[in-house]
Amino acid sequence: MWTIGLFCLAGAVLALFFGLLFGRTKRSREGVTSPQALAFAGATVLGFFALFTGFSVAGAWQQLNSARQQTYAESRALTEVYWIAKGLPGPDRAVVRQKVREYTRDVAGDEWEQMQKGRGSATAWQALDQVRVALDGSVAVTPGELAVKNEVMRNLTDAYARRNTRLADVRAVVPEVVLSGLFVGAVFVVATPPVIGLTVNARNLVLMAFLGACVAFGVSLVVELSGPYSGLVRLQPTAFQLAQVRYDQIDAQVGG
Repeated sequence: MWTIGLFCLAGAVLALFFGLLFGRTKRSREGVTSPQALAFAGATVLGFFALFTGFSVAGAWQQLNSARQQTYAESRALTEVYWIAKGLPGPDRAVVRQKVREYTRDVAGDEWEQMQKGRGSATAWQALDQVRVALDGSVAVTPGELAVKNEVMRNLTDAYARRNTRLADVRAVVPEVVLSGLFVGAVFVVATPPVIGLTVNARNLVLMAFLGACVAFGVSLVVELSGPYSGLVRLQPTAFQLAQVRYDQIDAQVGG
């Protein structure tokens, strides 16, 4: 943070130095500015803002897609646990599957609401731990049942890892320093035309209003994309809802 502030200060000092050095010409004293200079100044400010906004939106959108993929990866691991559990002894199979259902329901319900506030759910953690407790308590008699138990445990471990990644994504928001730079850039973009001498008339005021709306849209888009589980553009628990449907399909199969 301090490094960025020092670089910004250095840039401002350098600009002031050149302004004082080259601002003593006859044209500068008379306040006459060439159209090329005006175009360059406006393009520089607008280019900075466009580049900054583009990188911010692209980064936030990539994070959103990555978080979405993690939710489906976790739901696939849970579905595999539910499917492979059919090879466990009868009573153990029913308990493990019931615990998987409870965890999935907790994630799609209470925990999803908690993630919008930037945190996970202790209830969901306990529900997933109960799946493991039920699996640990399963007694494998035959080599086949032992192999099934190990395979279920492998997929359950994967579900734990995916869950940890999902909860880490809850806090994967656009850094405050980036948002601050974006707001500062937006102010400069909107202020540049009148500062460099834009004539006040109806047509130019309409253009200024349009410019302000476009800039505000860019800033608001970055803010709404800041965090995959919050804002207007946020992920929904679709993956876990589909997993619950899949559980019903597995149960409906012969021998499921």
